[in-house]
Formats: sequence, structure tokens, C-alpha cells
Amino acid sequence: MIHYYYGDGKGKTSAAIGACIRAAGAGLQCAVIQFLKNGSSSEIGILRRLGIPVTACSFQGVRFFRDMSAQEQQSVISEHNANLQHLLSVKADFIVLDELGDAIRRQAVDPELVRQVLSLSDCEIIITGHKPVSEITEIADYITEFRSVRHPYEDGIAARKGIEY
Repeated sequence: MIHYYYGDGKGKTSAAIGACIRAAGAGLQCAVIQFLKNGSSSEIGILRRLGIPVTACSFQGVRFFRDMSAQEQQSVISEHNANLQHLLSVKADFIVLDELGDAIRRQAVDPELVRQVLSLSDCEIIITGHKPVSEITEIADYITEFRSVRHPYEDGIAARKGIEY
């Protein structure tokens, strides 16, 4: 089944990673792809120590896709597509596609590769993103919206390692 976690609230990636750890604990083969992220957030370390393969982009620093040069954006798109292509060739029972919703909205991924991955049979897939994307909402079995009521960022408090990343 396909799960879609979206919204402006905190916790989408954390919920997806928690479900992934639960699946791994049950003996399922898991894989994680991060879109528009460089794999530097704290949860990645524990996933790798658990033997869960994680792929992300290789760009340095915290960068928004919209702020990248055309050449940098093309590099990110190429990495996203290569990661999806690789996913099609491995056996995974449980897949997390972190920020895929945003990658689709930003046209930072090949829609045909996305369709191929989302049509994998015998596989549970969790997708995260900030806004609902019709390509996902039309086929998702579970849809959960995360809504922010209050967040310290609104008061100028920067993201904290181990808490927000």
C-alpha cells in the first residue's frame, strides 16, 4: 500500500523513519531515498547502522532547490532519477520516499520513473512532502496531513540537531 504524509507540520520524515524501523524490526527489507536532501540529518546514521540502505543527493550544505543554479538543479534531478532507477532493480519490502512530493512539485524527478516505483507490487511505500500532490493523492491508500499549530522557528529559533534534523 502507499502512504502519503504531507503538510506544514513537523514530524513527517520522523514518522516515516519510525515506520521503516518498525518494518525492519519485523524482518522486512527496507530502503530509503531522500529527495531534495543531502542525507545529513541525524536519522540517517541510525538507519545505516541498522543496515537500511539510504540514498540522497550529494550537494553540500542546506540548500533549497529553487536557489540552485540550473546546472546544480540538473545534477540533483539526475541523482534523483538514478536513485529511483536503482530502486527498481533491488528487492525491498518497505520503501520510504522522503520529500518525493516536493520533488514532483518542483519537477525534480522523472514522472515515468515515479510511476514505475509506485506501481511496485508486494511493497509498502511511504511518501512525504509539504503539499498534496495529485499524482500521489489519487493513488494513496493512506493520507495523513501534518499541520503546524506552533513551531519555535516562528520565533526565530533555528533548527536543532537531533530534534529537527
